[in-house]
Amino acid sequence: MIPQVFRDIDILGSLEQIMDQHTKHYKDDFIIDRNIICKLANSPDETDRHLIWLCRPLGTHIMRERDIYLEGTHENKCFSFYHDQTKENVLAYALHLKSRDGFNVTGDVYQLDYAAEVERVKLLTCPIHRITFFFPDDTEFTVPYRTYRGSLNELSQKHGELKAMRYEPESEAELNDILRRQWFKRDRHADLGDITKHIEGLNKPSVRDKLQEAKTEIKPSEDNAPKKDEQSL
Repeated sequence: MIPQVFRDIDILGSLEQIMDQHTKHYKDDFIIDRNIICKLANSPDETDRHLIWLCRPLGTHIMRERDIYLEGTHENKCFSFYHDQTKENVLAYALHLKSRDGFNVTGDVYQLDYAAEVERVKLLTCPIHRITFFFPDDTEFTVPYRTYRGSLNELSQKHGELKAMRYEPESEAELNDILRRQWFKRDRHADLGDITKHIEGLNKPSVRDKLQEAKTEIKPSEDNAPKKDEQSL
């Protein structure tokens, strides 16, 4: 597969159309995805605006790309889960959010080879060193990863229910270097595509896809995927 990039498009509208074509159950997942994308679109932190979106027959999932490259995070486990543990046909896309005007988010969407991306992440994952907690009273605390559960319980009693958390590697520079190399390669190797034609093409599965879907149909009640976690965002 030669990956394509769709530049300066309506991200939410395009993803919703892809989801409508490909997702059969749990379409309400996209409501969470949309809220997260809108929340991060205006972030001053560039890494907040690079996301990975997975579209599956049994739902969708949005994740910040930096968290996927941190070993042991919910995002890291979830990203590989669908490749390693299920036989779903997963469509994967990288998003670069550029601007937001109300509920309109504009940016670039990159088509990904999901299986290849999972194997790449396994080779480049960084260990977590610290976690920063954010609480409703506007306080934040950074604690060692190895003791974070006990610290979280103690801090929550004083400052309320956790609002968000951020995983931090021992070297943020190393993680940023990994991410920037991936973004550069993605830009270099992707062909410019037409998002309308791409979405239309989703209506035309190949014979191989039809056979795979017939063999690996999964009932909604059997979906054991990791649940969505908004706290790390």
